[in-house]
Amino acid sequence: MARPKMQADEGKTGFVRQVLEDNPHANVRVVNEEWQKAGNEGEISQSLVNKQRSQMGLTGNIKGGRPKGSGASSTATAEKPPYTGKKRGRKPKSAHANGHHAAGNGVSLEPARRSGGRQVHLTEIETEIDRLLFRVMTLGGLEEVEESLRRTRRLLYQAAHAERA
Repeated sequence: MARPKMQADEGKTGFVRQVLEDNPHANVRVVNEEWQKAGNEGEISQSLVNKQRSQMGLTGNIKGGRPKGSGASSTATAEKPPYTGKKRGRKPKSAHANGHHAAGNGVSLEPARRSGGRQVHLTEIETEIDRLLFRVMTLGGLEEVEESLRRTRRLLYQAAHAERA
């Protein structure tokens, strides 16, 4: 690229404008390289380059580094390991380490093994019915369904508390 000719009165701003007119894809690194080639001291700030790019309507993602087609980018793709089929990231909460799978809502389908396990499950079901009831109430116009869920919850509550006595 031909070096921009800097006039005595234009300063850094004018220099940046000239570089960007010659090369609209120039970034801070390119502008500073041209600045040094022109025999100037110091550096041009990123904010000045970005401001000039914005004023000239050249905003966008301009990446630094080597341009495409240089040796570095082609070797990076060649050295990429082949796909192994393994999924990356964390396993979902529903996948337990002991090999037991869970229902889609994260609640285990395994029977409770500790004492009072039935009581715990009945309480969990009661809580789920509450959540379902609130969802139905939010929809509105389903009074019969709401009443049926309330009756079911009451029966479940009675059964859970009758076992305690």
